[in-house]
Formats: sequence, structure tokens, C-alpha cells
Amino acid sequence: MAVDKLLRIFLVFGASILGLSLISVILLSINLPDVRALKNWQPPVATVVYDAKGRPFGDVALQRRYYVKLKDIPPHVRQAFISAEDRNFYRHVGIDPTAIARATIANIRHMSIKQGASTITQQVARNLFLTPDKSIKRKVKEALLAIQIERHFSKDQILEMYLNYIYLGQGAYGVEAASRVYFGKSVKELTVDEAAVLAGLPKAPTRYNPFRNPEGVKDRRDYVLGRMLEDGHISEAEYRSLVQRPLKIKKENLYYSMDYFLDFLKDYLVEKYGEVILAGGYKVYTTIDVDLQRHAAEVLRRGVMKVAKANGIPILPDDPYELSKRYQEQVVEKKPGKVYIAKVLNVEDRVVRVELGGEEWEVERKEVFVEKGQYMLVRFYRDRKKGLSLELIPDLQGALVSLDVGTGAIRSMVGGYSYLRSPYNRAVYAKRQPGSAIKPIIYLAALMKGYTQASYIDATPRSFYDPSTGKDWTPDNYEGVDYGQITLRQALAKSVNTATVNLLAEIGFDTPIEIGELLGIELKPYYSMALGSIEVTPLRLTSAFQTFANLGVRCEPYFIIKIVAPDGSTVEENSPKCEQVLPPQETRVLVDMLRAVVLEGTGVAASSLQRVVAGKTGTTNDYMDAWFVGFSPSIVAGVWVGFDTKKSMGKGMAGARVALPIWVDYMWVAAYMYPYSDFPTPEGVVLLDCPKPMLFVAGTEEACKNSSEEAPENELEGIVNPEYLKKEEAPKVRELP
Repeated sequence: MAVDKLLRIFLVFGASILGLSLISVILLSINLPDVRALKNWQPPVATVVYDAKGRPFGDVALQRRYYVKLKDIPPHVRQAFISAEDRNFYRHVGIDPTAIARATIANIRHMSIKQGASTITQQVARNLFLTPDKSIKRKVKEALLAIQIERHFSKDQILEMYLNYIYLGQGAYGVEAASRVYFGKSVKELTVDEAAVLAGLPKAPTRYNPFRNPEGVKDRRDYVLGRMLEDGHISEAEYRSLVQRPLKIKKENLYYSMDYFLDFLKDYLVEKYGEVILAGGYKVYTTIDVDLQRHAAEVLRRGVMKVAKANGIPILPDDPYELSKRYQEQVVEKKPGKVYIAKVLNVEDRVVRVELGGEEWEVERKEVFVEKGQYMLVRFYRDRKKGLSLELIPDLQGALVSLDVGTGAIRSMVGGYSYLRSPYNRAVYAKRQPGSAIKPIIYLAALMKGYTQASYIDATPRSFYDPSTGKDWTPDNYEGVDYGQITLRQALAKSVNTATVNLLAEIGFDTPIEIGELLGIELKPYYSMALGSIEVTPLRLTSAFQTFANLGVRCEPYFIIKIVAPDGSTVEENSPKCEQVLPPQETRVLVDMLRAVVLEGTGVAASSLQRVVAGKTGTTNDYMDAWFVGFSPSIVAGVWVGFDTKKSMGKGMAGARVALPIWVDYMWVAAYMYPYSDFPTPEGVVLLDCPKPMLFVAGTEEACKNSSEEAPENELEGIVNPEYLKKEEAPKVRELP
């Protein structure tokens, strides 16, 4: 009797549990979302960016995804995912009891969660309707939703949704995005072994990242291939052949879409159109040349690292995994002068909180660009008030931007030596003093006032009142060299500071300031402006030189050709906007003088290029900024190198030594992408031997006669003309267009 009573109690208890479970399931099903909403489902799709030649360059996206129909996904790709994730996919009703039983037994045997039993349909339900938590409640909802999805959609529809939504690591959502990122090709072109690589990723996309864990990925791939063999999708012979193949991952795609220009473009698109454009599958055709963009990034990186090495400036690796490893493995010794890697915990206005050796430290920011989560180099030092303290060691940085001379189209834009180290785009946003690279404006103003490149100027140092400081200021020359009388051509070619400031004193501020306004550069009525005491971005300064190269025709820099919506309509379209803002005759003479910079002046290293090029070096006080901005008749490029903070790179780190080699490296490719040509000579410009060939604005040839005796070229001896050029009358001023 006792047994019968016990049995009745057990049955009642079991029935109660079952009843409560059924009630719970019913209640959960009442609150489930309507799966029929998936009929109009449109996942976020990446906006694809194309270069000027129509080649895919990258994307800007909330989620990097390119939707593909199931019919465009090869059978072996589908089979690989089904074998890896849900071999009974075409036989179950949304949940797989067999898989559940197998996983339960395995998990009990190992006393831990070793296997899951979620079907592809359950994964779709979880990803599109639920949170990723691992509660019993969520699992029940997931199963109920999967069953409902199977009732309203065909297996092929469900598989299509899955293959387009699943996250496969490295920012790639769906098989098409993953195929492009890891293999550099469309999913339609994947081989069976490559398909097996992708099919092995959903289990743990971070752990099995092909870029980071090739050995683990190969093991996982071979496991998937084994499952395909068991399921009859490949033969034994195919299996043996496929597992012998090495992984062929496109390692250069590790930082796919991590690019300064793409960030700049993304900011523009979001500001103008909102984030909707990043998820709508638009096509953006840009002016960038993908070959030049990649070349620019490489030469800038190589050049900056070379300068850093020459000056003992430490450079951290790009790879975040390598950085993290070095950070964790370092043994911190708290002694003044010791340099270590610190992790940035928080960034405030003037203070950065970092972690080093398990301790938190407050460090003064000092204008260094820092982001939360970034790794930075720090140095211990002894502070009189605070005791042992840390200071940030900024990265040596650089920027390179180039434009098409005839249109203003931006061909390349690199805002730092490493996007991963610092995504701050210095090419566009960093305002720096240009140093002597601003001098062409002063010399052009002089030409417009009737001077010629053969005219002489007194280069003797003079003192000038500087209203910006309220004190007298006396410029000096590089390495303290003294000059006497010097021609304008030689003064610009040799970048003689004293001659340039004295020239500004003669011609006045008005014309240079007006030229600056036309070029988009704000100059101040200070004598120091002749030596670049103002601030300008690399893009703006390079744009000014585009106007010089284009003989006075200024083209507004632009970077978008057109934006096409998913329905094929054009959202935005741009074309060159050019205007003659400077007189072509005087501008052509200025170009001749900038040619002299290359042929006989501070930019002589650029003469190694077998192309007609011109340009100007620039160096600021204490070697804090190094510039070279130069051009061929077809393309103009500007290079800046320096620290984000106002800090010296070291003695002798001038534009000719630091920035010019990077520019030459870049132009060995960029200049050769255009046919060989010389700068055109407009009507009203004449060529004379004076005694070397020089260009003159028609009507100013008399200056050549007065300069028939060439001054000594050795700047150490000074350049003296026994009879200073006599101006007949007040110079004739050429009006701006």
C-alpha cells in the first residue's frame, strides 16, 4: 500500500511538473514575436566604396554584409555549413531531437557543456528575435520560434537568411562578406576547402580567426571536411586531397576597410545623410586611386619608421594582439628613464589615466592624441612635487595627401603612419605650421608687383616689429648662413629666410594676404608669416600648390564622384569645380622658380625622378614640423612629418631630410601613372638665357639684362651683385583675376 501511495504521489508530482511546464510553454508562446515579419526582412547591408577606376576599395557600414541569393551560393558552400552546423537541416521541423539527445549524452559524460544542439533555424530565431543569454527560458523561446519559422518559410528561405546573417569574424556578416575579407573574392568563387574554412567559423569566430589562429582554423576546416565526407558531399579521394591543402588566406585583408580615407568618407556620409546610408547597400564612387592609396600608406609608414629609427624614437607594433602580448609580458621596473607600454583606461581634457604593472597612473596629455583602450609608450621620471611619475611618449606621425592637378580630385589620403595605432586623420584635421612651404605665396605676390625671378633682394638680416608678440623679431637663416644681394630665384631655391622677410617688407602685406584668401589660407599681417608662422592642414596646403601647378586655376578638392542608391537612382554627383584665381603668367614663372628648388635648391633630391617636377620644402622652429609639397604637371602631393604635440624631432630633421624622401618614394609611382609632360607656357611668358634659362612675364625682360653677370652660386660666399637692380619706377601691380 505504501508503494502504491508513493507511486500516486510521484505521478501527481510529475503531472504537476508537466502541467506547469506546458503552461509555461503556452505563456511563453503568447509573448513570442510574429515570425511572419521576416517576409519583409532586410538586414543591414554594407555601403560599398569604389575607387576612381570602379574597383571595390572597401566599405562603410554598421555591419559589413553583402546580401546574396541562395541560388548564387554554390552547393558545396551550403553543404559545408549544413554538415558543420545542422546535418539534419532538411529533415527536422526546426528542432532536432536526435541532436539534442546526442548533445545531452556528451555533456553528461564530460560533466560540462561540450556540445550544443541548436539547429540552423534555431540560430536564425536567436539572432533575429532573441538575446544571446543562455537561460532555459531563452532556449524554450528559441525552440518555439524555430518551429514557427519552419511553418511559414521554406528550408531554402531559412538557409538564405542564415547564410546572409551569421557573424563570421573580422567584422564580416554573412558568407559573401567573409569570403571577401578572408579570401579576397566572391562566395561564388570559393573552393570546397575554402567553404569548409568559413563553415567552421560560426562556432567561435574569434578563436578560429584565420588571420590569428591558422593552425586551429586548419584543424577546424579538416573537421568540417570530415563531416562533409560522412554526409556524402565529398568522396574519400577528395577528402584526402583537400586536407593536404595549405590555408590560403589574404593576409593583406587583415585590416580590411581600416583606412583613413574611408573614415573621412564615413564621417561625411553620416553627417549629410545619417546612419541609414551605412546600412542600405549604397554604392559610393570616389576619386581615390586604390593603388596610390595603398602605396601612400606604405611609403609614409616606411618613411616615418626610418626617421624614428634614425633618431632613437620608439615605435610600437601595429598588431593589437602583438601589442597586448608585449604589454602583458613586460616586467615593470619603477626607475626614472625606463620606458614601458601602458594601457589607456580613460581620457579627460588634460589627464590620461593609464594602467601599468597592475597599477593606475594619471599622466598629463600634452596635446597627444589618445583614445580609450589604446596602448601608449610611457616613461618614468622624477617630479619634484609628485615624486615618481609617468609621461607619455607620443608616436612620430605623418600625413600624405595627393590631388589631380587638373581637377582637384583627391587621389590618396593617409592621415598617419598606422591607422591601428591612431585613426586620427592628420591629413585633414591637423593644423600645423608650414614653415618655408608658405614662401611661394610671398614670391608670387612679388612677381605680381613687377618683380622677376632675376630681380635682386637684400638678404641682410633686419629687425621687424611683431604685433603678435609685441616685440622686435630678427629672422635668421638655416645653419646661420649669411647672404648679401640675392636673386628671387636663388632666394626661393635656397629657402633664404632673411631675403623672404625683406621681400615681404618691400611688397607689403595686402597682396600676399589676398592670394592666401584665394587659396583658402588665412595669413596674418605679421612679418613672421613669410616663414610660415600660421597654421594649415596638409590637405589645404597641398590644394594651394595644386593652384600653382594648374597655372592659377584653383580646383576645389573633391572626393565623391557619385552615390548610387540600391534602386539605381543617383543620390549625389560631383564634378570638378575650377576657377582661374591667379594670373597664369606670373604663376607660370613661380612654377619655374619652384623647379629651381628641385634643380638647384633644397629639394634637389627630387631631381632623381625622371619627370618634370617642382615643389618646396618646409621646416619649422626646432625641427618640429617637416614638409615637402611638390607636383608634376599632372599630380600634386604633400607630405608632413612630426609629433602631434609640439616637440622636436631632433637636430637636422628638416623637410629635405625627413619629408622629401617620402614624397620622392610616393612620386616614383604616382608621377609615372600619367604620360610624361612639361608645364605649359601661356601666352605672355618668354624664355630667356639669364644666363641660365628662365621664364619672364612679357614686358619684364629688362631685368634679365641687368642680371647678365651671374652671381656666385656658393651660398657660403654670399651672393652679391655689384650694381643692385635699379627699379625704373614703382613696380606695376598685376590684378588678380
